[in-house]
This record gives sequence, structure tokens and C-alpha cells, in this order.
Amino acid sequence: MLPATLHAPPERLTPGEILRQSADLGDLAGLAALLDCMPDWVMILNEQRQIIFGNQALRAFVGEPAGGNLLGKRPGELLDCQQAGVAPAGCGTSEACRTCGAVNAILGALDGKSVVHECRISNTTIDAYDLRIQASPFRWQGSHYALVIAVDISDEKRRQVLERIFFHDLLNTAGNLQGLSELIRTNPASVAEFSQDLHETAETLVNEIRSQHLLLAAERNELPVKFSPTESQPLLESVAQSYRHHSVAKGKTIAIAPAPAPFTIATDATLLHRVLSNLLKNALEASSPGATIELGAAESADRFVFWCHNSGAIPRPIQLQLFQRSFSTKGPGRGVGTYSIRLLTERYLGGKVSFVSEPTTGTRFELSFSKNAGVGSTGLPPHRGKS
Repeated sequence: MLPATLHAPPERLTPGEILRQSADLGDLAGLAALLDCMPDWVMILNEQRQIIFGNQALRAFVGEPAGGNLLGKRPGELLDCQQAGVAPAGCGTSEACRTCGAVNAILGALDGKSVVHECRISNTTIDAYDLRIQASPFRWQGSHYALVIAVDISDEKRRQVLERIFFHDLLNTAGNLQGLSELIRTNPASVAEFSQDLHETAETLVNEIRSQHLLLAAERNELPVKFSPTESQPLLESVAQSYRHHSVAKGKTIAIAPAPAPFTIATDATLLHRVLSNLLKNALEASSPGATIELGAAESADRFVFWCHNSGAIPRPIQLQLFQRSFSTKGPGRGVGTYSIRLLTERYLGGKVSFVSEPTTGTRFELSFSKNAGVGSTGLPPHRGKS
């Protein structure tokens, strides 16, 4: 009985059949030599989406000069995609694969079409790949294949995000700052009236710049972390207070859930504050006036948990892409919020991020830290970055 699938067909060929197909391509020695000259990753996939050829660039990436470990794998399995292990039939068969540009481009090519899609893959070590996938139909000796070229566009995506933020968001904030200063300049008596707005706008501008600097350092593995004892309740109060007068909180209530017993966790307080602030800001932006957004923390025998809850629900298609870099409901080039939450929490703070979102219960994001992993005692995070 075949494993279930929630998207692409689950069937696979046996290792022997894969080797036979790979050997059949031996007659294409000239083509293989040409593909080996290409700097981008090039794959030939069979109708089961399994790799039967990978060019020199791809073999070098996986550290296999002969390419033996490529054969029979699907692209997501080769790149250690998180979703590849979610469904019993592997890459292409989980629910989240419905939104994957790679598998959809490959399916299109196997259907006889030339297709180009963008693909964002997060692997199990918190790295992310932004790829442009070009898939074309390829027929050889009576069998249908897909010729797939994967171009790394990670730098392009980072640049788009930075351009969007620095040339749009920051200019908007700076424009607000300029407007307030002009009001005060033309009416000095209004200083008291606008001083709080002026302070909050300037603080927003600085925080936007700091957030981008922090994200870039985190992705380059250059983010130093400093673990020290941090009390849960004052941390939550500080996060809540930083947004109580923010424009996104207008008409909304930020509440701190009563804690049975506040605790002390060994963590980098600055990074954890940033992560919780991102969670709170996202929840505020997703909530309507009159809503209550709740922050909380709890300790169990083996874990520390911080959480943020709001009454709204996230549509399922958005849930499937939520932690991908460059994906956002706010428009192209804005997808750094939830991605940075996961990056900072899992790579640098040693925790796990999860969420549950239902129309009846709302949306709850959790940051969970295992005491056994050393976090919360005297241990160090799994990734310290450069000091």
C-alpha cells in the first residue's frame, strides 16, 4: 500500500530502476558535459520526481564528486527541506508542498510545459534557500523527464526586503518624524502636545533599523549572544509597555496573563525581547480595534514557554508559508517578521517556535525552551555566532 499524499503523487522507483535510468543517460555524454559547465544547479528528474542526474555544481554542493548520493532523491530531500519529512511519501507530498514553487514547476514540466516558479525552502538547520526554478519537459528513449535548473536568488530576495524597508517603511516613518518636527517648529507651544508622538516615531525608526541589522547579522552567523538569568514577568511587562502607545496598538488592549509562578530563564534577554516584540506587533497588526492581545509565560517540569494570543485566525494557505523568508501578507518584500522569529529562537536561543490558529480559538504562538537542553540553567545556546 502506497503512503498517503496531500499533493504530488507518492510513487517512487526502486534503486535498481533509478540506476538503469541513470545509465540510459550515459548516451547523453555530450549533454552532461555541457550541463557540468553551468554554474547553477541542474537536475534531470524522472516521472516520480527522483533525481537521475545532477551536474557538477550540484554535486559540489552536496560534497559528492560522483553524485552517487543524489540518485533517487527528490530535490527537497537533497536540500533537507523541513517538509520532506512531514508526509510518509516525502518531498512533494505534504500539505505545505501545495504552495512549493519547486514541486509545482516539476509537475508542470512532467505535464509537458515549461514552467518558472520561485521556491523558498527552509531546512532542518534553520537555513533558508530562495531559488528560481526553471523546469522543462525532456524526453529520452520513450520516457518523460524534467530538466530542472535552480538559480540561487537569496541575495536578490534580501535586497528586495532591504529596499522595501529602507525605501518605503523607513521613509514613511521618517516622513512622520519630519511632519511632527515641522508642527513643533511652526508652533513651539505644541511641544508638550506632540512630544510623546515624536518620541514614539523616533523609537520606531530606530527599531526598524536595528531589526534589519540584527536579521542580517543572524543570517551571516555573526550575531553574538549573551546568556544571563532573566526573569519572565519583568520581560513580558517590558515587551507590553514598548507597544502600549504604539500606533499599531491604537484602540486595542495588551494584557499580561496571570502567571502561577514567575520563573527565571538563562537566555539572551535582548534577543528574546526582540522575538516577543515581533510576536506582539504581528498580533496587534492582525487585530481589529477593541481586541485584546495577551502575552504570557509558564514553566513546567521540563520546559519554559512564552506565548502570544490574539482572537483572529490565520487562513490555512498563509499558515503553510508563514515562516518562509520573503513571504508576507503585507505585500512583496515584507516577509521578515515570522522568519526572523524562527531564526532567532531556534538558531540562537535554543528554542522551538510553534503556533495554533483556529477560527474558534484564535491564534497562539509559542516559544518553547527545554530545560534539558541547558537553556534555563547555566547552559549555552546551540549557536553562539561570532563574538
